[in-house]
Amino acid sequence: MLEINLEFVRGMLFVRLEGVLDKNTYTKLSDCLDIMIHEKGLKYFVVNLENLNFIDENGLQTIIDRYFDVSLHDGKLVICGYHDRFQKNLEIDNIFNQIERTQNELGALKLIHI
Repeated sequence: MLEINLEFVRGMLFVRLEGVLDKNTYTKLSDCLDIMIHEKGLKYFVVNLENLNFIDENGLQTIIDRYFDVSLHDGKLVICGYHDRFQKNLEIDNIFNQIERTQNELGALKLIHI
């Protein structure tokens, strides 16, 4: 199960994930972010993985795809709160290494200058 908490602060959408982001749940995140990007026109996202228990390649690909969507619209997506146990998964795809990462949301605020 995946829980998605959204909070809009200072021109940025904070996307806080809790639970499992895998082949069974990635469409929930994908649909949510697609609405925010394409219908609402939001360009700045902080994806917080702190309370995520598991992420697989489908979840990673969902984040990568939204990173490219945001980049095409001159926006920015930053990941924070990732655990050491995810580090191996995060390094699988070299494209994923292009996404800026920081330890927490405060660090993400510093990376996104709007």
